[in-house]
Amino acid sequence: MSDDGAYSFLPWLRTGLSTKITGAQETGRATISVMLELTADALDPVNPPPPHPPVEQPVQLYGPGDVTGVDSRAVSRMEPPPFATNFEPNYLAHIEFYDEDYAWRYSPAGPDATTRRLTPWLALIVLTTMEFEDGKEGGGPLPYITVTKPEALQPAKELGAWAHVHVNGSLADQVFVDDTTPGAMGPVLSNLAKVLREAPDSACSRVICPRHLDPSTTYHAFLVPTFETGRRAGLGMTAAEIEAGGIEATTPSWGTASVRLPHYHRWEFTTSKAGDFEYLARLLKPFEAQEPVGLRDMDAHRSPGYGLPELTTPAVPNGVLRLGGALQLTDSDAVIDNHENWDNYYGPQKPPGPPAPPYPNQWQQALAGLINLAEAYQHNAVVTANTETQIPKLAGRGDPVITPPLYGRWHALTPKLLKHPDGTDLPPAEVHNWVHRLNLDPRYRVAAHFGVKVVQARQEELMAAAWEQLGEAPRANAWIRTAQLAREVGNILHGKHIAEQAGPAQVAEADPPASGRALTLTAPAHPKVLAQPAATSGEVLTVGYKVARSRVAAAPVSPAMRRITRPRARLMKTLKTSLDPLLARIDEQQVSPAPPLDAPPGLVTPARLAERMRDGAAEPALGALRARLSVAAEEDGPQPLDVRGTTTAVVTGLAADRTIMKNIIAAVDLPERLAPKDGELTEVMAYPKFDMPMYTELLRMSVDTFVPNLGLLPPNSVTLLEPNRRFIESFFVGLNHEMARELLWREYPTDQRGTPFRQFWDPRTAPAKPDETAAQRRERLYDIPPIHLWGKTSPLGGNHSRPTVGLVLVIRGELLRRYPTAAIYAHKAAWPLLPDKSGPDRSGERTLADLPANEDPTTVVQLPIYEAKVEPDLYLLGFDLDAATARGTGVDGDLGWFFVLKERPGDPRFGLDDDQPNVKPAVEVWNDLTWKTIDPHEHGFIRFADAPTISLDDDMLEKDDLEKVAQRDEDVLVDDWHANVSAADVAYILFQAPVLVAMHAQEMLPDAHTQP
Repeated sequence: MSDDGAYSFLPWLRTGLSTKITGAQETGRATISVMLELTADALDPVNPPPPHPPVEQPVQLYGPGDVTGVDSRAVSRMEPPPFATNFEPNYLAHIEFYDEDYAWRYSPAGPDATTRRLTPWLALIVLTTMEFEDGKEGGGPLPYITVTKPEALQPAKELGAWAHVHVNGSLADQVFVDDTTPGAMGPVLSNLAKVLREAPDSACSRVICPRHLDPSTTYHAFLVPTFETGRRAGLGMTAAEIEAGGIEATTPSWGTASVRLPHYHRWEFTTSKAGDFEYLARLLKPFEAQEPVGLRDMDAHRSPGYGLPELTTPAVPNGVLRLGGALQLTDSDAVIDNHENWDNYYGPQKPPGPPAPPYPNQWQQALAGLINLAEAYQHNAVVTANTETQIPKLAGRGDPVITPPLYGRWHALTPKLLKHPDGTDLPPAEVHNWVHRLNLDPRYRVAAHFGVKVVQARQEELMAAAWEQLGEAPRANAWIRTAQLAREVGNILHGKHIAEQAGPAQVAEADPPASGRALTLTAPAHPKVLAQPAATSGEVLTVGYKVARSRVAAAPVSPAMRRITRPRARLMKTLKTSLDPLLARIDEQQVSPAPPLDAPPGLVTPARLAERMRDGAAEPALGALRARLSVAAEEDGPQPLDVRGTTTAVVTGLAADRTIMKNIIAAVDLPERLAPKDGELTEVMAYPKFDMPMYTELLRMSVDTFVPNLGLLPPNSVTLLEPNRRFIESFFVGLNHEMARELLWREYPTDQRGTPFRQFWDPRTAPAKPDETAAQRRERLYDIPPIHLWGKTSPLGGNHSRPTVGLVLVIRGELLRRYPTAAIYAHKAAWPLLPDKSGPDRSGERTLADLPANEDPTTVVQLPIYEAKVEPDLYLLGFDLDAATARGTGVDGDLGWFFVLKERPGDPRFGLDDDQPNVKPAVEVWNDLTWKTIDPHEHGFIRFADAPTISLDDDMLEKDDLEKVAQRDEDVLVDDWHANVSAADVAYILFQAPVLVAMHAQEMLPDAHTQP
């Protein structure tokens, strides 16, 4: 192979002395001739001795008879892996070794002169449990098996075709391993040596078992000796015993009889059902879905009770509506037929259908009256409410009736249909909104009821999850209710004892001093209340500190002073006056309190220390201390208090509205979205969030509930549908409406306007955008916005989070069940380039567009944004494309989009295709080879003894098939399949490349529909 990143195959490789082995050997070991030449310095330079002729000596090399084990570390890979349960039966099992020459290291002979194959010294056999027995006798160095059915072993003489060297990358533009010209392989071997020096892990040797496996069968793979000498050594014979037996070196280990075979390595695996990725992908055919997929008839002509009239529209068939599901045919919303417009919701359409009354018709008005009874009972007597409905049967009835629910009433703040709360008519835009469409159309009421049934069936687990999400909110609400009581009590006490600052005074003054009553009463709280920032420094101090450093000091507000000056104290009765202005008079120095006691002589105070330092200390190190002591000395003196301002700070700081709110927020740890805002001390209202995909709940009911008549899609088909937004939104409204009722019933703190359910599809496969957080990704992938944000005039179906309706790729077949990791994506179509690269070639088929170098790749490739699965074989993948974009216009290079199914590339695998039913295989490229072509007699092995000669078919190759044309240019460099094909060509021909299948949207979509 010539492309970078491809694989190169060599038929065999030997290194060291083993490269000297030629031809067949008669003994158990390979023998080579070694020439020995001795050189030395002469003792007598004048008369040197005659030169000694070289000595030729035969030397034996280690062979299979000298090997009694294989280190498990020599094995790099097994295909299939041990204990695999889904190996494709049309593939071939193989084993790989780290050393690229390992498979031929102990081979005792040279390559075959005719086939140029070199038989490896070990082989891989694959047997079922019925074809062998485990050995029970011990004593040998290796475990062994007894092959009871020798026909299950591949032909021993052809083992040279089933081992080769694998190299990652290219070794030359073209490698012709059959070229016998001297030096022809020199550049190849030189490049191989370079690869092994620089990246030794880029090459390996591989041994393949050519057996055609049966489906759903357990097999055991054994690595066994190829030659008889190796077999006997593995069973315990010594090298001398083997040599004495006179066994020819190339004698194979098995023939046509039962045989004991020791094994170096062993593993077990199980095959899957018939068909690999390519086989199953070829079975898939594009299909254009048609009615009744996505629709089923719903008979609504009978009266539902309560005296409601019969539903008579649509007239043909009488009262039968079409109930949809989560998916519908593409462009269904673009064309409004008579079934969709059964109630004249969209007005007269073309072509006109049977005459119908205007929307809302009589039946819908009666239904609205019945639904509105729930609200009417809240404001009117039962008899009055029943009489005012448009249902004659309820007129004058004195008993209330249980009414159908008004879905979405709390989210839309709509207590009544068709009417304002005051009884006036709603404007036409609101009558056509989503609330009325959902509640007055039986199809969407059914969809909403599906959501109701889901909540009712899973109410216990949903409520358990809801309470778990609520966290600290119940405790917070208990605190809030207590705080509300404390706030009211605090406001009363505050207004009675603190806010009233003025007290009775016997002497009237023009400018009375500020009252200190509030400041005195609140003295115990002063250390916890902050005063106004200082004018000079901006420093915020507590009121307690400010009072203590002021002229008032702490004595006038001390407990003893408060006890003496209380209104009914003996002193106050004697004085018969109020001491409330006392603090202000002290602060204004109108009253002098007792001076503080002087410090005893000799006691160092900050003022005395600062004085001494000002008198003579001049050390620079004491400069900062001197400054601080000077400030302390200045602050030692009493400062003005500003009684009025300080009292205001205390009164404000102790207000219950402020203190209670701060305490409650600090006491309870609540998420930001639940925390009280703007000082509102109200209970926390919350709602849970359930992010599981809700389409699964519809599937639990039935497949027809999810998508009616989805089973009509034929097996092995691929088609495109689109989401039915009206159905999905109705289902969501029913879910959230019933969940709100359940939360209220369980005393969950909610206002019933939350949207717990917003996820319909499973978005886990959707890729994240650059720099997108997990929360942003989750919000982007929700299917609907919160219901309370839906507009008052928004129609049903117009409230999805994504702007485009989108397409859903529906695959029905075995492919994705067998290959769940297959890559599925949409790829933009483009014209291929002309051979001279001068422009697009519009003469052939469209192809996949090249990925842009420096642009957003999503303009060319789109991955699914959600997925769903319907057992057993239906897979749904959603794409952010609409039908028109997927079709393409054909103008200005707009060729639409392909939908691609691609096998995940992995390690190399080898095999042949299974034959497609009723298809005659044509070998246009080597990848078209099938088992019936290679093994027409069904031997169960790929054999060369009677192998047919197979050449590439030139007549069947279609020139428009660009993929095969490109592959054909490389395949023609490989010889035909024949009896003497080399091991490298066998590897190339049988190599199974990853498969890619692309289907254009036009193959699965009808022509675009337009409204007549």
